[in-house]
Amino acid sequence: MTTAQKFRGRRTATAAAIALLAVGMTGCSAVNLQATTMQYSASDGIVFNVADAQLRNMMLVTGAEGEPARLIGSIVNDTDKSISVELTVDGNSTTVDVPKKTSLKLEDDANKVVLPSAGAAPGSHVEATVTSGGNSVSESMPIVNGALPAYRPFIPSGYDESTVEHLQPTEPILEPEK
Repeated sequence: MTTAQKFRGRRTATAAAIALLAVGMTGCSAVNLQATTMQYSASDGIVFNVADAQLRNMMLVTGAEGEPARLIGSIVNDTDKSISVELTVDGNSTTVDVPKKTSLKLEDDANKVVLPSAGAAPGSHVEATVTSGGNSVSESMPIVNGALPAYRPFIPSGYDESTVEHLQPTEPILEPEK
């Protein structure tokens, strides 16, 4: 066998090894969805669209069932005209006007929306109907309370420490030494 044939054989083997390595490194993405391409709500709220209104991280915050509930999240309007968004929960409706090219953050006191009731207890979901631009969408909206400190400032009736009295910290489970 000549030297040229040996090099050709080595090049072929090297090329095959590189091809197998490339397939092995990219094979997972060939059959699995990429997590970065999926839209999801990164917090406790829900994400949906109604006509030109884009609702992001929407949820209701209340101290207890039957108490007033505050709507938090953001309503995005990317259009060149202002829009109105009507929210109906438990028979109570409210309308939010969103100026053109605006992301309206409902956590800001200037944009505060409070309903007489969430229609269910914290920790559950309630059917919310959102109407904008002649279109309506019904979504299951989560209801939270002050168990998480981040939501305590948004409870319309104020935070009550008894909300978390029943929650007891536990000792971490330690694995036995080997």
